[in-house]
Amino acid sequence: MATTGVPRARMGLKAPALLLATVAIVSSLVVIATAVASQSSDRYAGPLRIASVTYTPEAPGAYEEMLVRAEVVGQLILPMDVNLQYATYFERTAAGGGEMIAVGDRVYESRVPGFPDGTEVWFVVAVSAPGRDPVVSESFTVDIGNVPRGGASGLRITDVSHAPAEPMPWEVLTVGATVTSFSPQREVHIAYMAFCPSRPPVGIDPEMTMVAPTRYTFTIETPGDCAGMPGTVLLYRVLASDATGNTAVSDVQVVHYRDQGLLR
Repeated sequence: MATTGVPRARMGLKAPALLLATVAIVSSLVVIATAVASQSSDRYAGPLRIASVTYTPEAPGAYEEMLVRAEVVGQLILPMDVNLQYATYFERTAAGGGEMIAVGDRVYESRVPGFPDGTEVWFVVAVSAPGRDPVVSESFTVDIGNVPRGGASGLRITDVSHAPAEPMPWEVLTVGATVTSFSPQREVHIAYMAFCPSRPPVGIDPEMTMVAPTRYTFTIETPGDCAGMPGTVLLYRVLASDATGNTAVSDVQVVHYRDQGLLR
């Protein structure tokens, strides 16, 4: 009878080696499953919040649309709406947005259309749920091509303020800003967005009224469908341009409308 030529001692090692390999694979799978479960539980831990907002391309060209992606983490609340709102100004004045589309586990996407060169795009993502104050992301500002800024005219926006600081839902909000430029001709506008459980239309670019040579004001009587709704969050910024083509924008200001009779 022919022999295999494999010593018995070596043949006897095959089963333990196979067993060790199986144990190693199972251990790896357990580690992976534990890590996935831990990551998943972290995504649902803590208060509801927007973990990240990204957009591509980061420097869009003329008429090139942007893809915006947002990730929401924290407490699971149903029903829940994730919305994107945008406003554009200078070369093209427009506003829009709407509900973002779920593309994964609490990951949402929406597209901002393209605009001509010289347009500035301001967008925000917000999460709203019935009976809860809206959760609003930081603001994102994207220049399309070349938006003239910091020119020789020295156009500046300073001393931006609003009153009351924390209005009641029915109170009129007055916004003021000081705008200076070496150019005698200038235009001053305001763009604002309001967020509440019932998403309102976007406010964009109403003209501010000059009350002194460099001081401008604007009043917001009812922030869209959020009128009279406690917990509303309103964002606004002041916009300016002058005869030289120079432009300026203020930082985004945030107004929290009080819950009934409660100070934050």
